[in-house]
Amino acid sequence: MVGTNYMKKYLTALTLWTLAGVLVISTPASALLTIDKQGNDIYFSDDNTCNEESSSVDLSVISPGNGEPNGMTYPNLDAAKMAAAIEKFVKDRAPDGTPDQDIPLHGTGAVAVRSAKKANMSPFLAYAHAVVESSMGFTTVPGAQIKIHEGHNLFGRSATDSQPHVWEGDRNWYKWSSFKASLDSEAEENKGRSSGDWYSYDRDVFSDEIDKGMSAYAHRYAPPDDGNDTAAYIRTMQGLLNEMAESAGGNISTSGLETTGSSSSSSCCANPAAGGSAVQMRDNNPETALGYLMSVGDGQKLTIAQAAGIVGNLQQESGENLDPKATNGTHTGIAQWDNVYRFPKLTEFAKFINADPYEIGTQLRYLAWEITLNNEWTDHKGSYSSALTSIRAVSTPEEAATAFEAKFEKSGGSALDKRQANARALYDKYKDSSSLASSKSSKISGTTASCSSASSGAGKLQEYTLKYAWGDRSHGTERKPEYAAAIEKAESEGRYVGSMHGVDCGGFVTTLVHDSGFDPDYNYSSGTSPAPGALIGAIFGSGSKSSGKSGNTVVQEAWVKANWQALGTANGTYEPDGSKFTDDKLQPGDVAFVSGPGHTWIYVGEIKDFNSKYASASQEEKAPAVAGEGFDYKSARWYRKKGGSSASSGSSSPGSGSSTKPSTGGSSSGRTGRMRAIVE
Repeated sequence: MVGTNYMKKYLTALTLWTLAGVLVISTPASALLTIDKQGNDIYFSDDNTCNEESSSVDLSVISPGNGEPNGMTYPNLDAAKMAAAIEKFVKDRAPDGTPDQDIPLHGTGAVAVRSAKKANMSPFLAYAHAVVESSMGFTTVPGAQIKIHEGHNLFGRSATDSQPHVWEGDRNWYKWSSFKASLDSEAEENKGRSSGDWYSYDRDVFSDEIDKGMSAYAHRYAPPDDGNDTAAYIRTMQGLLNEMAESAGGNISTSGLETTGSSSSSSCCANPAAGGSAVQMRDNNPETALGYLMSVGDGQKLTIAQAAGIVGNLQQESGENLDPKATNGTHTGIAQWDNVYRFPKLTEFAKFINADPYEIGTQLRYLAWEITLNNEWTDHKGSYSSALTSIRAVSTPEEAATAFEAKFEKSGGSALDKRQANARALYDKYKDSSSLASSKSSKISGTTASCSSASSGAGKLQEYTLKYAWGDRSHGTERKPEYAAAIEKAESEGRYVGSMHGVDCGGFVTTLVHDSGFDPDYNYSSGTSPAPGALIGAIFGSGSKSSGKSGNTVVQEAWVKANWQALGTANGTYEPDGSKFTDDKLQPGDVAFVSGPGHTWIYVGEIKDFNSKYASASQEEKAPAVAGEGFDYKSARWYRKKGGSSASSGSSSPGSGSSTKPSTGGSSSGRTGRMRAIVE
């Protein structure tokens, strides 16, 4: 996003041009709704009366539709009220204090309503997508900036070479001249294109699913077999539609919504929202809180002493057993959040993750978000990171209790001795707990290995996936310590690791398949395996694993062709039985290849708190992590170990809140987004 200072530099030069472009909307009551006009990526708010050169959207002539207020087709709602609801929604999701001109979708509500009417779609759907795909343009995820700020693309829409586009992350992203144009069917750049604006595009791609409803739409856009928690995706998207529909005066219907699975935040195996973690319920609330606080977060884990300092404070606030319904009339919950600002915000968070605000799990997740231990409320920012910094700097429960009181509770030192005593008692009671010890050492946020039900073969592969690969895509080329150690060992043995000490797609897949025992001969000529094929022989000659005769993705695909079973090309013929090859036929350990440039990744199945069913690395660009590549990325060619796993890849209960963002969005990885280019 163009910064405020940057904006100010240009406003002076553009003021006269912009003043001629104020957008005025006539409401049924003949009132005037002034919307900010966007030009050259600059939003300029002008309260002056519009002149004769103004463009206008007369919402009074747009009749209500036949759809449900929170449905997928154009709703039976007043157009002006929908535009106003959109403007409120957009502003509410901007970081606190952001000027209107720095909010990408500010001032787009009216043209969105007009375009949505033309496509017979809910105008709210685009904005729900913008939240899920790009955090409304406020994402800080590396690699998302070009498509957002140069392409004005908040929806993860792909493009063909012949379409307007920008290039980022090995993909063409559709480019609009402005954020407003992305939603305006009557913008000059969209005229003559059947799918120019986002609404006409989405209608072209998902027409049948839009008419059938959110469940059908989500099962195509974010299907379970692409590593998605589809039920959680439905809850997230539907919750956003509900919010806008309610704001526009609609009565919310719950008919046709997906209800499969538990939405309880207390489920051990529940998948959390992106950046969050599930809450594993233990014998009592203090133990539950300790275990959660010691396991949540991708960085440095809290020690039991540090977690005890937090929970000791919570006991002083809400009682020995942490009563989530505790109140003194002005404050509520385990941390006694004030009823004017912080508890209403907790309630808003609970609505976002589709959970009960008075549940212990919900409140723990919110507290973790406030202190920035998790980031699952991606379109808001926690305000108490200093508390976490202070706690991580100390080592005793008493010091942690003091730090949390000073930076979070801010009671002025009230009952500090009791807070410290509580912390010490918790530490002494649980410091040798084997259950909490597993939390302390776990690399899996908020769950334990007992949540997995995969067979031993698939389970071993999944175990090593969690050891070697990050559960999100925010780490760049930084390797997990376990993977770095594995690569060092592989290098010492002369095994293939690819470029940059294993920051390499083929190096990662080779190491994972080998070290997990899934196929110790993978990517190596072996006397016990069939001949590796002419290509390997021509390039490297014959050899054994110990001789290090192995190679890059070209060599690797030649090896799997000779030693494994070819499954076919994605969406082509599934060679084992001649049926259509769809993603539901994949098994953990199946490996994919594409050409030009060569690339490989692996299907690992459903793993708790690993936000994709695919894992990958990228040569000198991305250490092993959840994959953005999915089943049919670049018409992938898939292979399977002969006699390979037929086991289930594990099961999970859908969690509350959003799953990870689609790969097309450039946010934290997980789902394989389905917003592809339309060939024109």
